[in-house]
Amino acid sequence: MFLRKAALRPVPRHAVVDEHFVQLVEAQLDAHEDDLQGVLDRGYAELDRRQPALSDWLAEQLADGHDELVQSLGYFLVITVYMAFREAFPTRLEEVDERSLQLALETLSVDEELRANDPTETLDSDDVVAMGQPAVLDFVQHHVEEAIEQAEGEVALDELDHVYRALLVEVIALSHAVTGPRGEDRTNLVS
Repeated sequence: MFLRKAALRPVPRHAVVDEHFVQLVEAQLDAHEDDLQGVLDRGYAELDRRQPALSDWLAEQLADGHDELVQSLGYFLVITVYMAFREAFPTRLEEVDERSLQLALETLSVDEELRANDPTETLDSDDVVAMGQPAVLDFVQHHVEEAIEQAEGEVALDELDHVYRALLVEVIALSHAVTGPRGEDRTNLVS
């Protein structure tokens, strides 16, 4: 699909998480269903150790809310998104530093504003993120929809939107933290 305009940078082909890796993470979680909280806690500890700037920012975003379902969902998705990237790129996922995180935040904000100010725009920013990381966003959106259904509409939608946006930032930042298969220079990806 041709985009008329977008502030979000395209995801390099070498950084797209294949659906296989999302399914692998789901299978790992299913296999450890009895210790799901332990698996998630270990995943969070790894995220915190390997991606400290991103982890700190995501923790702040999740702490903002009061809806327990939204917080639990956010915790689950923040970790599983990271796990999918880790599985797909075990040796090529670099640390998201403060500058890269800020760039992801700013480009998402600019893209959202660009789309909001154009009455003919049919895509939302999450649609553009989904074009770059279809398997990851499909996974996220599936779990968000499932949580809304389980809550029977009794969910703080403003908090859910806040967490969903944080997940978009995570996906954008991690997408651009993946180096090329031959250690290609990332300088062309970061302005």
